[in-house]
Amino acid sequence: MSMPEGLDLATFDRYAGLSLPRHVAYPMPTWWRTLEPREADELRKLTLVPRRPRDLSLYLHIPFCEKLCLFCACNRSIVAKGGEGGARMVEQYVEALISELHRRAGEFGEASGTGRVLRQIHWGGGTPTYLDRGQIERIATTVAELYPIAEDAEIAIEIDPRVTSDEQLRLLGELGFNRVSLGVQDFDPKVQEHVRRVQPLEMVRRMVDRVRELGVGSVNFDLIYGLPYQTEEGVSHMVDQTIGLRPDRIAFYHYAQIPDRIAHQRGINHEALPDSRRKLAMFLDATERFEDAGYRFIGLDHFALPDEMLSRALETGNINRSFQGMTTGAELDLVGVGCSAISVFPRTAYIQNQHDQKAYASMVLSGEEPATRGLRLSEDDAIRQAVLMELYCHNAIRPERLQSSCGVDYAAYFAGARRDLERLADDGLIRLDDDGGLTVEHPLGRVLMRNIAAVFDGYLQPEAAWKGQPQTFSASA
Repeated sequence: MSMPEGLDLATFDRYAGLSLPRHVAYPMPTWWRTLEPREADELRKLTLVPRRPRDLSLYLHIPFCEKLCLFCACNRSIVAKGGEGGARMVEQYVEALISELHRRAGEFGEASGTGRVLRQIHWGGGTPTYLDRGQIERIATTVAELYPIAEDAEIAIEIDPRVTSDEQLRLLGELGFNRVSLGVQDFDPKVQEHVRRVQPLEMVRRMVDRVRELGVGSVNFDLIYGLPYQTEEGVSHMVDQTIGLRPDRIAFYHYAQIPDRIAHQRGINHEALPDSRRKLAMFLDATERFEDAGYRFIGLDHFALPDEMLSRALETGNINRSFQGMTTGAELDLVGVGCSAISVFPRTAYIQNQHDQKAYASMVLSGEEPATRGLRLSEDDAIRQAVLMELYCHNAIRPERLQSSCGVDYAAYFAGARRDLERLADDGLIRLDDDGGLTVEHPLGRVLMRNIAAVFDGYLQPEAAWKGQPQTFSASA
């Protein structure tokens, strides 16, 4: 597999592999703080002023999985099926989740009287389809009873092909789900066995075919490159197999290897991990193959077919980046329900629930506030959040959009960053445009996006774009 002509590998090597944030939030959770219950209530009330409240996106976190995948960095609880103790724990969690939905309805839902409409619902995990039919139905029914749902709402769920039954798929169709996300990772048996995620191509194919037969709608694949035992040729084959299944949306994630923070990743054979140059080749080849097959590059690591919701959101400016990756709904308030779930109020605040699922359930069922961490954004935080959203979602920074969204003169506000931006431009990561903004260059800028973003992150140390940050983040390339 050859590199694109003219690609400066020496420049890539200088930037690659640094510890830098992925900016699924700004400021990143590293800089959030402990919240008291009263403070969490106050942050939620900020969403009511000074303008008409935004419409809503709802995230429900279901942490349970039957087996542990070694690459996983999600908040999950491994609970084998069939045990009475595990079944009681899961049922208690479902009761707590429903209780929190009722609690939040008084602040955001029908009972609040604010007129907000749910435009997105996303079930994540863990494995939401770990739950049985009755539990899924109870949660979905509660949401429908408590919150007004837009007719064209995006209702999505993450499913594991290994454990999702046909009965569950039929139920999802009956309940109005219109997007499913499959954790695929890779189709290579050796890679699957090592990371403990064995699901042959035919298993995935059957699930995709059945989802489409039932009319559930858009299908998303989560793929990972940079896993142990992956080769350039193997990833190229995996991309071709993916294109053959024609998912509507693709998340092509770079594997985040942080074993000092995620203990089970120490079971990964580190010597079998591909190096930065191999990962660069994997990403660039996959990008070319996806685009040749008709997929549109959305931003950072996402692709979508031209008529898919994410592509349309990119055209209308309604694109967003959050803990769920690239999504639609840029101007929605995101309400997170469940253990570790995060509420995101753009340019205003973050609130995160108790991380431990048992502690979360106990707190909610005893009437306590489950939020434990968060942050109220300063004016500077809000401006930098808007700039980073521009960068990641549009592969560019357009001063007029920032003027419109937050009333800031981009050139004046970031005058101190001009020298760093010129340095990035000299190295071929960005192009400085006549309007005072910038455009991310392909290929270096795309693969080193987090280095560009580091220039605008006010919490990082000077020169972080070139030296990395002492706090442990995953490598950027």
